[in-house]
Amino acid sequence: MKFLHLLLTCVVIAALAPATASAQQPCSDTPPPTNECAPGIPLPSGSFNATPLIDGTGQSYLDPDNNKVSLYGAYGNTESTGAALTHYTQGTTLAQSADLTPRCTDGSIPPQNQNCNIGGVSKPPALIFLFIGFSNCDIEVCGGNSDIWDNQDPYQTHLAGQPCATVCPNLNSQNTMIPWNHVYTHGDDGIDQLSFLRQVYPDLTPTHWLVGPHLVVFNGALGQATLEKWDPTPIGYYAHHNDCHYNSTTTSQEECNFLRVRSQLSANGYSEKQVQAVFIKSSNSYPQCDLKGQYCATPPPSEPPIPIPDAYLAETYLGDILRYLKCCTLDVNGNSTGVPRYPNLKLVFVTSRIYGGYAQNPAPDNAAGCLNPEPFAYEEGFAVQRLIVAQIDRTTTDHAGDVRYPESAPWVDWGPYLWASGETPSNNGLFWCDGASDQTCRGKHDFRFGDLDPGYSAYWGDHTHPTADAAEKVANQLVKFIKGQLPQPQTSTWEWVRYWIGD
Repeated sequence: MKFLHLLLTCVVIAALAPATASAQQPCSDTPPPTNECAPGIPLPSGSFNATPLIDGTGQSYLDPDNNKVSLYGAYGNTESTGAALTHYTQGTTLAQSADLTPRCTDGSIPPQNQNCNIGGVSKPPALIFLFIGFSNCDIEVCGGNSDIWDNQDPYQTHLAGQPCATVCPNLNSQNTMIPWNHVYTHGDDGIDQLSFLRQVYPDLTPTHWLVGPHLVVFNGALGQATLEKWDPTPIGYYAHHNDCHYNSTTTSQEECNFLRVRSQLSANGYSEKQVQAVFIKSSNSYPQCDLKGQYCATPPPSEPPIPIPDAYLAETYLGDILRYLKCCTLDVNGNSTGVPRYPNLKLVFVTSRIYGGYAQNPAPDNAAGCLNPEPFAYEEGFAVQRLIVAQIDRTTTDHAGDVRYPESAPWVDWGPYLWASGETPSNNGLFWCDGASDQTCRGKHDFRFGDLDPGYSAYWGDHTHPTADAAEKVANQLVKFIKGQLPQPQTSTWEWVRYWIGD
């Protein structure tokens, strides 16, 4: 019977694959390829290894620009001396200031222990910690409401535990619905996705929450929202592509993702004036050149002969995003209105990707393994590091631009560092698995692996997006982040976040 099953499987695949699976993507967050892979990419699965920035000692990355392997470049892994200490002190002062406090939707601060009364409607004030980014961030923070290839595989309704990035319900100001996603499309898949919001808000009872009742963790990340799609400047995606679903005659399409977030906040009873901290986790899509110049595509004749490394492109996008977060929204012609998007924003945290060394191209006509593989996922850490160091040094750089605080950008620092070298644990305990049966991984899959049960490839996984297991690992780090429980060398840097746990 087993052999009959395999024979029938092959027949079904042969019949179905050309018309369905081979021409489709497993989720809408896995876009059709827009570029060819950089030469030599993706690398053999699990072959890329490097020292996590958090484990580095400031040694050179051995690239032409001599980037330093540490969280803060020449400052090492903590902000304990000189200009780095000054920067850290600025952040702790902001975190404990009276301005960082729950507000009403009009931005006002109500009397202590009282609700807001806006237009005759009574609502509790809120301090919103907004997460923005792409599919990985969406899955890790909120989970997904469907799995990859839902109800398309002829042998399984669900490829359980492999969620797609989908719109997040988020916390409602009236606490009338769960704020996180679980799979319900084509029935429950039986997996409890322990995403960040799932852990912060386990139910609708505020006394059970990990944060005070007025701290609202809100997810604005969504599939395909890569860094260029958050950059509202002329180099950003929407300045050149008229496919924003949130555009109107009175707003600029360059701000597409921010308009979407505004709509989500409003639908849940909140406003942009309550956003006081932002967390960014995103990346470039289909990177084309690494820092060492080992995997670089030949640029077209109209572009410079030496490609800009994607880490520096990411740094540029992040600098643009920071300046936009400082000021200001755009009018219909793309000109500044002089009005900040988030007028009460105080703190921004940025982090880089998880490991991308298992990425695969599962079919000849697919480039899923080129979404953001190694070494690009690792090197994005340098983009974040360089952005923060530029603010520490108060310098205007070739890539980040002017991100001085408070003149040009909000205060910015690392969120939890999430990259680890495959199965090798970093000093924060993270490691990443892709089905190895050894004692470290024990068969666990941290990345979408598709349908392995019948042994065929029509319903593939990209080995890039996180599974529910990987999302839980990231969520655990975020929980430690807001509790001030991250291990050294991070503890001293972020222990003040405990302030947010109170009322």
